Amino acid sequence: MPSLTVLETLRHLIYHLRSDKMTFASLTASLDVTNPALFLALAFCAALTTAISKAGFGGAVAIGIPILLLVTTPRIALGVTLPILLVIDVWVLFTLRDKINRQLLLIMTIFGMAGHGIGWVFFDYISNDMLTAFIGGMSVFTTISFFKRQFSPALQSATANYPVSHMWRRGAFWCSLSGISSFISVTGGIPLQIFLLPYKLPRAFYVGTAAAFFFLLNLSKLPLYWDLGILNIDVVIVAALLLPAIPLGVLLGKKINQLLTDKQFYFALHVILGITGAKLLIDVFG
Repeated sequence: MPSLTVLETLRHLIYHLRSDKMTFASLTASLDVTNPALFLALAFCAALTTAISKAGFGGAVAIGIPILLLVTTPRIALGVTLPILLVIDVWVLFTLRDKINRQLLLIMTIFGMAGHGIGWVFFDYISNDMLTAFIGGMSVFTTISFFKRQFSPALQSATANYPVSHMWRRGAFWCSLSGISSFISVTGGIPLQIFLLPYKLPRAFYVGTAAAFFFLLNLSKLPLYWDLGILNIDVVIVAALLLPAIPLGVLLGKKINQLLTDKQFYFALHVILGITGAKLLIDVFG
């Protein structure tokens, strides 16, 4: 796909929005979506659950991409999800801007950006089936790890007082892996949790530091995704149509946060994530 200047992109976007012939069906047709109604319903659910998870519980589980993969390709799912994630990241970061561990954020960002570079270089060599299998496998792995921790008090209470040098060594592996998996499948939260949890940050600082990290990573994806053709005008318009799900998800997230404990919410979310991931693996290997 030829590169567009910012001005040309804006003109193209305005032309699309003003076109009397533009419909959701015509947009989704250009994205190889065969069932626009089902795609819209699941895309709205993906945006809604992402907003609920981030606003109410810090976005611990990336369930939006696996939901979208039920009706579209990994590349379309990544493109539609990125603008939505950025909007939510801005909201979370604004509310927790004073709750950031800057020492950890520096380590996370350096190696996370390096991971992004690796993901960008090798992305074109990864097929849709490989991406779907990776996302499905990570979803199932996350679910199994969650329930394993629930039945292992030792894992729940695990902690460590790592020296700064150890932070850098752990960050070099886990944050680089977070950057790679974030770029190719938006599942960077899994290795990031492995890196951050031993430091037992206060909840607000854990969420705030993670939010700052993913805001920077998601922002850096914009030119790289555009270069790879993951982002284009039609994808951006579809994502914009889903933005109303964000304030609704924020309100629901706050309400659910008040009604449910973290454990209850994560339990339900991981069950959904595990089932969705298993379905994706069956689609690839079944």
